[in-house]
Amino acid sequence: MRKFAFIAFLAAAFTGCATAQQTTPSGSNLPVKTAAPANAVSSTRPASSPVDRGTVAGRTYTNKSFGFDITFPDTWLVADDNYLAYMKSHGIDLTPKPPKAATPLGQGQLDAAFKRVDVLISAYRSLPGSAENSVVRVAVEDVRHVNTNRPIKDAVDYIDLLRSTFLLAKMPDDFDYSETQAEKLGSHQFAYLDTAGKEGKSRIYATVRNGYAILFILNYTADADLDTFRDMLARAHFTAK
Repeated sequence: MRKFAFIAFLAAAFTGCATAQQTTPSGSNLPVKTAAPANAVSSTRPASSPVDRGTVAGRTYTNKSFGFDITFPDTWLVADDNYLAYMKSHGIDLTPKPPKAATPLGQGQLDAAFKRVDVLISAYRSLPGSAENSVVRVAVEDVRHVNTNRPIKDAVDYIDLLRSTFLLAKMPDDFDYSETQAEKLGSHQFAYLDTAGKEGKSRIYATVRNGYAILFILNYTADADLDTFRDMLARAHFTAK
């Protein structure tokens, strides 16, 4: 099972408000880094039942345990566990890696956070390794026992925690992240974060359901892929909590 901390994922996604709003592509006018609250975070999580990996039919990924499905464009490559294992057997490791912090202590914090998240499915606009490619990853994190000063009750809390982790880890000067923001896509409300660094840009949408943060993460360079990603989420289906 591939695990990566929401934070790191995003930053690898990241290279990494209560009202809905339309947004512009990330990477422009990213706010300052110092506003996030410094919450303490547990580096481990208690043993729990295996996470439901979900199923893929055509270009649609469905996870009944977490109550959602998302359909990827016809031209995208959906990379399930079997595909990732096949690629690894041929010397290509597509497993997400933690981002790089500015200090060894910060790197340890990111590595610990990376271990708390389970990546469920990945989808690539072009074949992995293609220039200026984009990748969407869907991941979950059990937040019921995350030890913070403010328990994670909703998606805004989760994005705030992510920002706090970046702040405490002291990310490199060339790594920027936005304020916590919100957007309604289709019938569902998300909190989200934009990041930008030397590896590219990312947007991380989050929703919290039944004690789990569900993360939809795009790593990209072309703003058109962000528009496509937002359309995917607008067309996704979420069952009642």
